[in-house]
Amino acid sequence: MPSKGLSFQGNGEILNLPMPLLIAIPVRNEERRLGPGLARLAESLQAHHCADVLVVVSDNGSTDWTRQVAHEAAAKLPFRVVYHRASEQGDKGLAIRSAWESAPEGFDVLAYCDADMATDPEALVRGYRLIAGGNADVVAGSRWHPESSVVGRSWKRSAISRGLSLCWRLLPGARVTDPGCGAKLVRRSAFASLALPARSGGFAFGGALLVRLARAGFRVVEIPVRWTDDDAGRIRLGRAARDYAQEWWRLIKS
Repeated sequence: MPSKGLSFQGNGEILNLPMPLLIAIPVRNEERRLGPGLARLAESLQAHHCADVLVVVSDNGSTDWTRQVAHEAAAKLPFRVVYHRASEQGDKGLAIRSAWESAPEGFDVLAYCDADMATDPEALVRGYRLIAGGNADVVAGSRWHPESSVVGRSWKRSAISRGLSLCWRLLPGARVTDPGCGAKLVRRSAFASLALPARSGGFAFGGALLVRLARAGFRVVEIPVRWTDDDAGRIRLGRAARDYAQEWWRLIKS
C-alpha cells in the first residue's frame, strides 16, 4: 500500500494530494514503442514532481519482447512499473479493465494511456488535479476540444474519428466527444460502483465507460490534449470502428 500521496509543484508551491495514481498501459507487441513511451511518461511525471505512481504494463497477448522491455524499464524509472499479463485475446479494453480491477488497495485514481504516448502524458497530470481537487469524478482527453492540438493525423483516421465523435455525441445521458482518445482517468470508487457487462472490452471500452459513468450521475470533464500521430499504422481502423459501432448500439438500447 502506498505510504504517501501524489505531490505536485505549481506556481512555486508543492501540493500534497493523498490520492495515489495507477496508470495502466495496454500493450500488445509493443517492444519498440514501450521503452521510449515509459521514458516520456517518466519525464512528464518528474517535471510535475509526481510521487506514488504505479504504472501497470497490461499485456493482452504479446508474442515479442514486450515483457522484457517492461522489466528493464522497471529497473531504470523513478516510479514503480509492474508487468501484468491480462489476456491472450488482443483486447485493449480487457487489458485496461483487468489492470484497474486488480489495482492494489489505496490507489484511488485509475488512469490509462497508450504506449506510444501520442497523447501528451501531461494531460494525465491535469486530469489528476481535477479529480484529486474534487472537481471531477472522470476526466477524458478530447482531441475535439477547441483548445487541443492535433498533429499528423491522416485524412482516413480524421474521418473515422469525426464520425465517431458525431455518433457518440448523440448518445442519450452523456456527451462524449472523443471516445478513442488515449488519456482517461476515473475516481476508483466511481469505477467500482459500476456493474459492467461481462463482455465490456475492446477498443470502445474507455468511451463506453464514460457514458455509463455519466448516466450514473458522476461528473465527467473533458480536457484539451496535445496529440501527435506517430504514423505507426498499428491500429486496425476497421476493427476499431466495428468495436465502437457495436458498443454504441448497445448503449443506445440500454
